[in-house]
Amino acid sequence: MLLHSRLLNLNLSKMKTNILLISEQLPYFKAIVRRSLPSRYMHLAEDLAQDAILKAIEKVHMYDPSKGNFKSWLYRLTQNLCFDAIRNMDRMELIPISGNVMEEQSNKDVERSELKRIRKAMQFLCDRDRMLITYRFMFNLSGREMAQLTGIPESQINIYFQRARIRLTELCRKAA
Repeated sequence: MLLHSRLLNLNLSKMKTNILLISEQLPYFKAIVRRSLPSRYMHLAEDLAQDAILKAIEKVHMYDPSKGNFKSWLYRLTQNLCFDAIRNMDRMELIPISGNVMEEQSNKDVERSELKRIRKAMQFLCDRDRMLITYRFMFNLSGREMAQLTGIPESQINIYFQRARIRLTELCRKAA
């Protein structure tokens, strides 16, 4: 029993050390994200770097030293997260600006120009608004899930989101 207790304490100590090591690596994560993202998605860089840290902390128990060093593992994990985000953004349907679901458009040029206008308008939103729009439309998160991620009360998240959507709508109209 004593040996089991010592091993458990040793594993917990090692886990805490790994978590501290990971959380101190934000500049490293940011550098990987910036190299992995196309310029049109740079507005997601900070969020993805932080998401990568959280994912690394959650998955640190899966790291296998026999498959490579720790930094390589962190690099691959972060890069895969970026690739997933890019795939999600590419698959993302048009944001329903008016609140009503937009009808499918057969003209690809119109669709591309609308996406381009939305991306450009998003650059002018504050970080919080951009984050909420991204969480809702890219990751399909509910108000409750966004509240858990951000630490902001759910009722406040919903208000912030509605205001962000209105700002985005106005910015898109100005860009038209």
